[in-house]
Amino acid sequence: MITAWGKNAIVEIGDDVRISGCSITAEKHIKIGNRVMIGSGVLIMDTDAHPLDAEERQKNFAPKTAPVVIEDEVFIGTRAIILKGVRIGQGAVIAAGAVVTKDVPHGSIAAGNPAKILGTIPRIITN
Repeated sequence: MITAWGKNAIVEIGDDVRISGCSITAEKHIKIGNRVMIGSGVLIMDTDAHPLDAEERQKNFAPKTAPVVIEDEVFIGTRAIILKGVRIGQGAVIAAGAVVTKDVPHGSIAAGNPAKILGTIPRIITN
């Protein structure tokens, strides 16, 4: 499911992207690069959806938003959550069930809630 909540919301999806039953919600801007794989049940949002403060919710204040950028060749595991303002670097792997609240450098492996960097992806060189 891809939802554009904002009047001028943009969802960019690159070439050869594989999406398996997830939810992408953009208030302003979500960009997904080329050759990205997104597992089942993943949630990607560039907004808090509602203000966190109860009084602001009652007054219908706008929620906080920040763009999400997922660079090329990223793999996002089943039921991971990617929150507003996050950039996931090229070739990174997001483990199943991770809650990503901060940027993930290229080639990194991130897991947990909140997601933390566990290591990097070793490149396999063949002749």
